[in-house]
Amino acid sequence: MRVLIIDDDPTFCRYLAEVLTGLGHDAEWVSDGLVGFERCLRRSYDVVICDVRMPLILGTELVSELQRDRPAQRVILISAFADEQLMAQATQCGARLLSKPFDASVLAGTLAEMATERLPVAVSHHELR
Repeated sequence: MRVLIIDDDPTFCRYLAEVLTGLGHDAEWVSDGLVGFERCLRRSYDVVICDVRMPLILGTELVSELQRDRPAQRVILISAFADEQLMAQATQCGARLLSKPFDASVLAGTLAEMATERLPVAVSHHELR
């Protein structure tokens, strides 16, 4: 899978990219939420992994904006502060939520599940005419 990691901690980004590469995935990362959002609009990713608490834009805000432009985008939100409210927010914007720290096996299992899920079909208004 082609994965984009968005997290304001570059050390964590590098570590997670190494883990994903070791699992056989193609991983890229950015440490700025706004740059990550722009990259998602320019390139196609199978999954976006995004931290919730970042400067300038929260991960939940990024996902909500992204879902408007790319409704079929698969997203995993990650947070050291995962609670029921955040779980509800993640579910509402169509994302999975993993609580930091998480094992590589948990991430691998989540990605495997997402790979088998059927993507929603996006229909443009032009196709409806």
